[in-house]
Amino acid sequence: MKVIITESQYQKIVFQLLDSLFGPNISYEKQKDSIEINDNDGEEIFRVYLKNGRMKGCKKDMYVIAETIDTIVKYMPLAVIKKKLFSKTILLYVNEKTGLNVDCIEFWYVTELYDTELDDEDYVPYTKKYNFNLKKNKKIKS
Repeated sequence: MKVIITESQYQKIVFQLLDSLFGPNISYEKQKDSIEINDNDGEEIFRVYLKNGRMKGCKKDMYVIAETIDTIVKYMPLAVIKKKLFSKTILLYVNEKTGLNVDCIEFWYVTELYDTELDDEDYVPYTKKYNFNLKKNKKIKS
């Protein structure tokens, strides 16, 4: 059985998930070349780069902290997180909560599960980078 939901229903679900995980009152603090976006507890969940560190074509490039992705992956499969709609929804959420008008998102994700038979010092997780530009509505090749 397939369940079909609209984009607005999907957005509402993701907004509620993010509110539940990080709190409805996220805040931000401007730094010299970046902006720290914090959850209700004051922990950094996103970082917006204003100058150095931005991708080509982005005015405000939001980097998702690794711990934030790890938290979200506990509730949503990685296959969903790597979709344009999810990236677009996170950017809309941050823009709505902060008024920062962020236009790009970037995050790293682990593509393999940890193999317990490997020694800790020999294990290097395989990670991939995901970039998305909201204004162009497309993934950015890096």
